[in-house]
Amino acid sequence: MTINQFIYLVSRPLGSLKLARFLSRNHPKILMYHRITDKPDGEGVSADQFRNHLKIIKKDFRPMTLRDLLTADEHGNVPKNAIVITFDDGYSDFADVAFPILKSEGVPATLFITAGFVNGDIWLWPDKIKYLVSVCSQEDLTRIGSLTQNTVVGVDKKKNWNSICDYCITLDNKKIENFINDMAVATGVQFPKEPPDIYKAVSWSKLREFVEFGLDIGNHSLTHPILTKLDEYELIEEINKSRELIKNNLSIDPSVFCYPNGKVSDFDDSVKSKLELLGYKYGVVAFPGENPLENRFEIRRYSADSSHSLFLKTVYGLKYISMVIKNKSPDLVNK
Repeated sequence: MTINQFIYLVSRPLGSLKLARFLSRNHPKILMYHRITDKPDGEGVSADQFRNHLKIIKKDFRPMTLRDLLTADEHGNVPKNAIVITFDDGYSDFADVAFPILKSEGVPATLFITAGFVNGDIWLWPDKIKYLVSVCSQEDLTRIGSLTQNTVVGVDKKKNWNSICDYCITLDNKKIENFINDMAVATGVQFPKEPPDIYKAVSWSKLREFVEFGLDIGNHSLTHPILTKLDEYELIEEINKSRELIKNNLSIDPSVFCYPNGKVSDFDDSVKSKLELLGYKYGVVAFPGENPLENRFEIRRYSADSSHSLFLKTVYGLKYISMVIKNKSPDLVNK
C-alpha cells in the first residue's frame, strides 16, 4: 500500500477530503484530459464521470482557464483552490461530448490542439497503430519480424497497442512513420485516407464556435512528434506552422505550448529556449509537481483519472500532500 492510499483510507472517514482541500488551497491543480466518451466501449473518461467531475469542481473549487490562472500568477493573486481543466490533441469527441457538458455546467477549459490533426492532414500515429492492431490477428502481428524482436505480442489487443506504442516512443519520428508503414505492408492493412470516426479531430468551425463561448486554446504542435528527436529546422516548423494554422483559423496567437507526450524525455533546454525565442511564454508538461507554476516552461499537470477515488485524491489535494511528504521524508515513504 502506498502512503497516498494509506492516508486516504485512514483519514477519509474523518473528513480527510475537506482537510486536504484546506491544506492544498494554495496549490493550483491543473487537470489533463484527452477524451470523453458517451459510448459504453468508448475511449477515455465517460460522459457521466466527466459531468460528475465538473459538479465536484464547481461545488468545492475555483475553476478557471489556464490563461486566467497564468495571468493571475503573473499578478500574484492566484485564487485559493484554483483548478484548471485542460484537454490535449483535439479529438472530435471534445466537440460532440466534452464541450456540451462543460457549457451546460458553466465550467471553463483550455484545449491544446495538434494543428495538423485538426486541419485534416494527419492521423495521430498512436491511432494508426490502434487501428492496425484492431483489424489484425495475433498471427498477423507475429509475422512482423522487427515487431517480434522488440516487443511482446499476445492475444490482448490493448496490451499489444500499448507495447507497440511504448516501443515506437524510443524511435526517431521518421522511424516511427516507417515502422508503422512496414507493419501495414507486412499485415496487408490499408489505412483509410481519413481517420475513422473514432479517431477524427474536432473541426476548425466547431473550435471557432467554442472560442466565442470562452474556450481557451493552446498549441500542441503540428504533428505530435517527439520534439527532442527533431533537428532545429524541424522543431521550428512544428512550432511555427501549427501556430500559423491556429492564427489563420481562430484569430488566436497562442502563448502557451503543450509538449507532445509531455514526459521528461519529450522536452529539454533546447526546446524550451526555442519556444521562448519564438515568442511563447509558457510550456506545459504531463506530470505533476509540488509547485506547478514555478517554472514557466514546465507548467505541471495531473492526469484526470477515470477512477473516482483517484480523481478525488487529485482534486482535493491528497496526491499533493503525498508528494510533499515523499519529498521531505523519502525514507518514511519507502518503509
